Amino acid sequence: MIKNIIFDLGHVLVNVNYANFRNKLETDGVKEKLYNSFFTGGNYRNIGYEAGRIDTRQFVDKCVNELGLKMSGSEFADAFNDMFAEIKPMSSLVRNLKTERKYNLYLLSNTSPLHFEYIKARFEYINLLDNFALSYKLKSLKPEPEIYLKAMDLFNSKPEECVFIDDLEENCVGAEKIGLKTIQYDLNNHPKFEKEFGLRLRSD
Repeated sequence: MIKNIIFDLGHVLVNVNYANFRNKLETDGVKEKLYNSFFTGGNYRNIGYEAGRIDTRQFVDKCVNELGLKMSGSEFADAFNDMFAEIKPMSSLVRNLKTERKYNLYLLSNTSPLHFEYIKARFEYINLLDNFALSYKLKSLKPEPEIYLKAMDLFNSKPEECVFIDDLEENCVGAEKIGLKTIQYDLNNHPKFEKEFGLRLRSD
């Protein structure tokens, strides 16, 4: 029986438009090649900010210094957060589920302190969730098995009692390896998700 619904954050509860951030860095003189060496592919992951290996001050200082930015650290932080927007069908779903009170609502996300605190402050529906499993606090990243196991401990939940919603196939596969039921979300096809979501809840 499903008791818990676990959401990813980026491209599930909030949309992410990296172009806003990239354009601000380019305006400050950062060339595309240098930007890519920091923030594309696995490069950003390797910095370790989302895994909790470095703190916000270390991350901001590293970016400002190694990118040769003219902007201040606080200006960089503002630019780094300028990429998020509400996904209205999902925010409505969270509000409706909270009102119904049939399920526990959780978050499991690869994220950073700067991003998460900004998102919580800007998007009130995020605060309707009952608990947050955050990569930088759990010191691990999806799709590593460790983060899903730590999330189960944090939520005091059993995998078979959970539905996990993520936009990335590899994160869904990682979750399924420890027994979580999953739905891969495509923000460009929300009706498909609603159908799968309804069937998943009814089938259990």
